[in-house]
Amino acid sequence: MDDVQETPIDVRVTEGRVAVRAGGFVTIERIGDPAARKHVPIGTRDRKHLRMTIDGVPAVLRPGPGRYTRGSYKVRVVHDGAAYLLRPKDPETSRLSRDGFRLGDFQVVDGEVRVDWDPDTRITPTGADLAIGYALTAAFGAGASFFIVMLLDLLGHVPD
Repeated sequence: MDDVQETPIDVRVTEGRVAVRAGGFVTIERIGDPAARKHVPIGTRDRKHLRMTIDGVPAVLRPGPGRYTRGSYKVRVVHDGAAYLLRPKDPETSRLSRDGFRLGDFQVVDGEVRVDWDPDTRITPTGADLAIGYALTAAFGAGASFFIVMLLDLLGHVPD
């Protein structure tokens, strides 16, 4: 795991595109003309308006709708026989797993993606894991509030 922790990371976010170089090259792009959602960094969670490549090879990207439940903020990726899942852990953090094994927790702090690798993981994170986690977090954000907090926010009862 030490090798992955020392991997240089380059994250570039532009209008409708996230590109990450970190032991692999991952891009997530908004395609077509979806209605942009301001609370989604890449602008949409609609899978038919998104394209993801990993080292130039298309990947299956399945973001949840990101609506009323924390579970709806899950993002699934299938690539090269591996199944990835980025799911909210708490309001500020999302957890990345590969094939059901926990890899690490991702956050966005002051506009930058940060990762805390799980020291007890039973699999060794790869450069591709690093790049995928960073790209998903940069494109879709991290964490999700509990339903009651979202409801109160919607009703205007949550202070800033």
